[in-house]
Amino acid sequence: MRANLWAGTGVLHDLLREQPGVRPAARAVIAALVIAATGTAARGQVSAARPPGAGSSEGAPVAAAGPTQGPGTARTGTPAGSGAGRSPSPDVVVLDALSVETQGGAGKPGFPPPTGTIGQPPAAFAGGQVAGGGRVGFLGNRSVFDTPFTQANYTAELIRNQQAQSVGDVLANNASVRETQPPYSAQRNIIVRGFPVNAKDFAFDGLYGLVSVHQPALDGIERVEVLSGPGAFLYGFPPSGSAVGVVNLVPKRATEAPLTRVEAQFLSAGTVGGAFDVGRRFGDGNAVGIRINGAYRDGATPIDHLNQGAGALTLGLDYRGEALRLSLDAGYQHLDFDAQNNGFTVLPGFRIPRAPKLSLNVQQPWERAEIDQGFGVLRAEYDLTPDVTLFGAVGGSRADRDFFGSNGTVTSGDGAVQLQTGRIAGAYTQWSGEAGLRTHLPTGPVDHELAVVATHYESNEPFYRTGIDLLRSSLYAPALYPPPIRPARNLTVTTRSDLDGVAVTDTASILDGRIQLIAGGRFQGIKRDLALPQGGFQSRYDKSASTPVAALIVKPWDRLSLYASYAEGFGFGPSAPAQAVNASATLPPAVTSQIETGAKLDLDPVGVTLAFFEIRQPFGTLEPRTRVFGLNGEQTNQGLDLNVFGAPAEGVRVLAGLTLIDGRLAKTAGGTFDGHVAPGVPAAQANLGGELDLPAWLAKGATLTGLVIYTAPQYYDQANRQKIPDYTRLDLGIRYSFEANGTPLTARFNVENAAGARYWASAGAGVLSYGTPRTFLASLTADF
Repeated sequence: MRANLWAGTGVLHDLLREQPGVRPAARAVIAALVIAATGTAARGQVSAARPPGAGSSEGAPVAAAGPTQGPGTARTGTPAGSGAGRSPSPDVVVLDALSVETQGGAGKPGFPPPTGTIGQPPAAFAGGQVAGGGRVGFLGNRSVFDTPFTQANYTAELIRNQQAQSVGDVLANNASVRETQPPYSAQRNIIVRGFPVNAKDFAFDGLYGLVSVHQPALDGIERVEVLSGPGAFLYGFPPSGSAVGVVNLVPKRATEAPLTRVEAQFLSAGTVGGAFDVGRRFGDGNAVGIRINGAYRDGATPIDHLNQGAGALTLGLDYRGEALRLSLDAGYQHLDFDAQNNGFTVLPGFRIPRAPKLSLNVQQPWERAEIDQGFGVLRAEYDLTPDVTLFGAVGGSRADRDFFGSNGTVTSGDGAVQLQTGRIAGAYTQWSGEAGLRTHLPTGPVDHELAVVATHYESNEPFYRTGIDLLRSSLYAPALYPPPIRPARNLTVTTRSDLDGVAVTDTASILDGRIQLIAGGRFQGIKRDLALPQGGFQSRYDKSASTPVAALIVKPWDRLSLYASYAEGFGFGPSAPAQAVNASATLPPAVTSQIETGAKLDLDPVGVTLAFFEIRQPFGTLEPRTRVFGLNGEQTNQGLDLNVFGAPAEGVRVLAGLTLIDGRLAKTAGGTFDGHVAPGVPAAQANLGGELDLPAWLAKGATLTGLVIYTAPQYYDQANRQKIPDYTRLDLGIRYSFEANGTPLTARFNVENAAGARYWASAGAGVLSYGTPRTFLASLTADF
């Protein structure tokens, strides 16, 4: 099976590499234009009318998930939700006072049954920016109003309209999430509720180890889902041990109507590119679907001598039979950066200097980072009965990275910087799989939804790291140096991981789903070896643990959900950032716990969620002088999340949130820092985003957009003596939809940091990161 899987991935990889002197991903664009043209010509042969509820951002229905009418229907968040007082869905046949409803929206083309996930994802909520439901690990798809954790599911429509370049750009809409790495960095890690999440731990269609270990491409992605909570229980053990928060990327699937979309892109100060998106369905009942996405961009950025190149090509196939559903996804991604923007460590003993002009760059023009990755994954589901589904998936990826550059340390309050130059190279081979069962089982007055899953992940990561020279520079007047001799690549140290787990959960509901009790547990085994070139091991872990989850949902009214949940996750401690001398090293396994209580209100067309949480996790810190990352006690974050989303009025869309966190340290060495504020944890984070469609008499087809991001001050150190100030970032935009010669066109223009604020964005994970400079983005999209 592995050989067959790699055959498809290898073809993509070799195709894009075979011409010397041409950037690898440029070949993806050439192929893209041919495919797009062919798809346009064939459009009339495969066209099909879009039925109501086709689902997807390409003409998907925009509807609230709705209150549940029972454990097997609207909980998936698909348009099957038929709350009291709503008109019947297309799946309801009304005979006088009698209605017969099909199972969970399964009668709608493209949507899976409640026990499945292969097909179109849950429908978008009112406004189209977020979905009314999403993947909740091995539990499958659930409505956000029936999920006892905080979850947000961002749509392809939002990604396209905001011209997002990375997962971090999408999650800038979430008040509980901030990036810990600067913009235009090859590594785009995030922080969720004050705890770091490594980009390597992003899941793809529910599986780890498939997307780019640094910065996944978004071109083939339909949804970016973020779960703030017990990810290790629901998704299995993440490769780098990020136990709080999971990002899941949902691949695009071909919709009922054919799609051929081409886009031209521009990003200041000189990056140009293009993208295409082609989807078709074939066969009896449109049983077979194909979706191909490709993109390439290259050029200068708003930061001095920082150039970037990025290309991606993805293929998504799916089959939907009467009882069998299959999907196959494969892709290739290339990233390269000249003088990539890195963050800094900071020596103790002085105040952190003010942020420099954000276009300045202390990195050297000869610095280079290159990452290539290919992946493939096969997923299958089979309905033994309408209420029992077997599911399984297996996938793998190969990645190669090579960084020749420097990491900086701020050495004084006047902005002096010391650059440690060197080379880091690595090759990753990862395999991931799962097998399980979901079933709906009525037992008298109690309905049960049972889910069982076994997961496996393994990786082999040879790497090489060496230092070269120390260079001196300044934040405010960067110095340039000639390039040093580049050390030979020699991958001699290897990290091997084997992560196995088994989980089971039961959702028992009574009173037509008004009271739901979730209980379950996971057994997780962890093996990891860090082998040294001279033989032996620097570290070896072979541990296992059982962790529980329990939750209660009470719905006193159809549109109001009250809940409480407790979950534990077993995983590695925090992962060392790129600036550490032990970069990518993970700390010993430990248990993370979270208690969350909250309320969710579906006002259709507006949704409101409120959550109170307490999270405990081992605390990892980067020692600034030695740059060694290690454990020092425990971190407890208590806080609340408030989110508002939807379309409160015609032509108005809102996406807003507020997160308050009190992060404290305990059990530190000698009690030195007990009670201190945890580094990198702002007391408040707030987002206010909105869109306004201008009236037709003023500018038909025009929409104004805006996003305000506020982040409170953060401490950099455990002693709470070094601090960065708060900041406010303003993003503005406008888009205009029109037709030219019968072709629908959309022009978009966005400005990030429109006010030109100079700020430090994050002090999380021991890394001081630049903010986003004023950046102009423009695109023109045509649908044929």
